[in-house]
Amino acid sequence: MTAQPAPQRTDLVARVVFSLLGYARWPVERDPVQLCVDSTSRYSARLMEGGTLANGRPVRARQVDVLADMLHPACDALYIGAMNEARRKRLSGELTGRPVLVIAEEDFECEVGSMFCLNIRDQQISFRVNLDTLARSGVHVHPGVLQLGRRKGAPS
Repeated sequence: MTAQPAPQRTDLVARVVFSLLGYARWPVERDPVQLCVDSTSRYSARLMEGGTLANGRPVRARQVDVLADMLHPACDALYIGAMNEARRKRLSGELTGRPVLVIAEEDFECEVGSMFCLNIRDQQISFRVNLDTLARSGVHVHPGVLQLGRRKGAPS
């Protein structure tokens, strides 16, 4: 029996993102779920392949430039890469009150605009949750998932 190779970070990220999407409910459910992926993100290769959630709903992914593209009507979820504070605030302003689940791969503070902030280390991924931003979006996420995330301000 040969040892299985360690999953790539892109595979681990996709697993976590698809799990989060599977526990999310939007005011208007679309089939397939529309996942927009920021062109600057580092770990999005596997996300771009799309997939199927545990509940059977398909996910269609498309790459976007979050500052140039009109995201709102076309995205149920947005996966973003590293951003400076000005860019993050601008994006947050555009998405405030819109039912778009925002997952960030490099927003360690998880304060402005992001709802789920991934902490990607070696072969482990954890996440923080910004409950305020999530509540304002209109997207509902299963409470059990929220308990798994370390809340902003909680000790690490």
